[in-house]
Amino acid sequence: MKSFYKLAIASAIVGFGLGTLNTAQAATFTQTASDQGWWAAEDGLNSSNSNDNTNYVTGNIRGTDLRDFFKFDLGDLVGVTSATLQIQRFVGSGNPTETLGFFDVSTPADVLSQKNNSPNNTIYNDLGSGKNYGTFNVTTSGDPNEILSFALNSNAIADINARSGNFFSIGGALVGDLSEEYLFSESGDQGFAKLVVVDTDSTHVPEPSALGGIVVVGIGGWWLKRKRKASLNNKN
Repeated sequence: MKSFYKLAIASAIVGFGLGTLNTAQAATFTQTASDQGWWAAEDGLNSSNSNDNTNYVTGNIRGTDLRDFFKFDLGDLVGVTSATLQIQRFVGSGNPTETLGFFDVSTPADVLSQKNNSPNNTIYNDLGSGKNYGTFNVTTSGDPNEILSFALNSNAIADINARSGNFFSIGGALVGDLSEEYLFSESGDQGFAKLVVVDTDSTHVPEPSALGGIVVVGIGGWWLKRKRKASLNNKN
């Protein structure tokens, strides 16, 4: 009898141990942009902007070259293994398909939000150069309400992890010589971008299946004890 109880206790301990092995699991988090917008090159015809304008049109529109940005407060995210930028399509024009690139941003986050200082060639150039976070072919036509998802590459993931606890900014630019070609026109307050990341350093409670295994072991031991006791009473 003592051997049985030792075995039951050992099984429960093993079951609990197996259940807690998965307490640190990958979790998905979605960060909404704390700010977004565009900056213009200095030689444009229509390049004035304002700090509260969250339109993120990018390309060439009415003779002005524009590039956009998205700024995220990462909080304490660490151990990110994948990242996807989600943007609402809104309105595009030009070729049936345009090439859109995303890049790192060296301009400080607070300066980036001072959009009333547009046009500015230094910031405009920054938003379309440096480390590439991914290049994508995007159609200029489609449902304006469609959410486009862009899987960012290893350069972006490394920078997200390096920027934990700070702001992380992404620049966007259409590639090539442009003439009345653009994406994301008519965007604004109702279409804030989102950054969806998978964080492998997130801690969670044991999975229900693991806890269920522990409970089964305990119930099994209790049932066998009751059965053995009943059998002894019958013999008496």
